[in-house]
Amino acid sequence: MLPRFFPVESVDYLMDLIVHHKLILKISHGRSSKLGDFRPSRNGTPHKISVNGDMNMFACLLIFLHELAHLIVWEQFGRAGKPHGAEWKRCYGQLIRDFVHMGYFHPSLYSSLMEYSSRVKASGLASERLIRDLQLFDNDHNQLALLEDIPETGRFSTRSGRMFSKQEKLRKRFKCICLSTKRIYLFHPMTRVLNNTG
Repeated sequence: MLPRFFPVESVDYLMDLIVHHKLILKISHGRSSKLGDFRPSRNGTPHKISVNGDMNMFACLLIFLHELAHLIVWEQFGRAGKPHGAEWKRCYGQLIRDFVHMGYFHPSLYSSLMEYSSRVKASGLASERLIRDLQLFDNDHNQLALLEDIPETGRFSTRSGRMFSKQEKLRKRFKCICLSTKRIYLFHPMTRVLNNTG
């Protein structure tokens, strides 16, 4: 299963990490609310990491490392380790650098990955530069637009086919209204969508 979602060269090492940390890795359907998730062990159950399976293999790997950093910080510090605190940032940055040095990312990503690894962020996939570099590996990268490029009140659809109207930005995310249910959702500016505006 792993070679369908991650770079083939990284699979053996990923399996070693899964066994070493006694974790269950789940590949999820695309979720607009999050790209991945970490659930710590409870009452003897294994740790659980989920990663959205609708991303390209290098984006999947980066999100896996994001969640693995949460797991490692949990194992070292328990609840004392803040979810996106200094320990997590150091761990995530080091994991990125390690995987770059082992050659598990495409060489064209090295520069933006190394730059990002020195100042990682908690939310979203990565820096704007790295997101744009990663999107070159998407099968449909010519058909999709970034949400931040859609005009306000413009219409767009997600990969699931749901239609939205983009509204104002609230702190770091855009408020968007689902046209069929009138429910409000918050989307990261770098979410890739199909532009239905014009």
